[in-house]
Amino acid sequence: MHDDFLEYTKPADDIRPTGKAPVIISQGASTVSFQNLRWGFKKWDGKGVIINARVETLETKDMFTRLLTTGRCIIPAGEYYEWQTKGQSKVKHLIKDKDDNLLFMAGLYQEGDNGREFVIITKDACDEVTNVHDRMPVILKASQVEDWLAGKLMPDDIVKLEFNPDVRPCDESMIQMDLFESE
Repeated sequence: MHDDFLEYTKPADDIRPTGKAPVIISQGASTVSFQNLRWGFKKWDGKGVIINARVETLETKDMFTRLLTTGRCIIPAGEYYEWQTKGQSKVKHLIKDKDDNLLFMAGLYQEGDNGREFVIITKDACDEVTNVHDRMPVILKASQVEDWLAGKLMPDDIVKLEFNPDVRPCDESMIQMDLFESE
């Protein structure tokens, strides 16, 4: 992978479902590029979007199976935010790498009615995240990005990947990237 992809600058705006985000896609054997893709696959009934794909069902759901061959992508982020429900209220939590490494979220993309769109692949949350949410993105190490894009890592490989998160409540002035809350 080229070093310039590791010098990614996170976006200043919130990234929410149906919004656009910079995504790394493969364009052939050795070409990789950043493109702004829309977050979410349009649902079959036209009501809302699908924003994530469970790693456990990637090889069994028709919607995602073909994309394992033709539509792998990476969603880079400095951190993400998740909401924890406490009674009638919700508390926003910042989730990032403990060592401040860039996050490389595994994803899938396809051609949609309005251009390319992506979903984030999720798995069961690790111990540190499970108190906030039961799911989390599949986070790749920088050294695994090329293997994911090239199809060398399969769902059975990525479901086992470790992530060392820093999880903490945050105040409302922080940027917000809601991965599992739909609008």
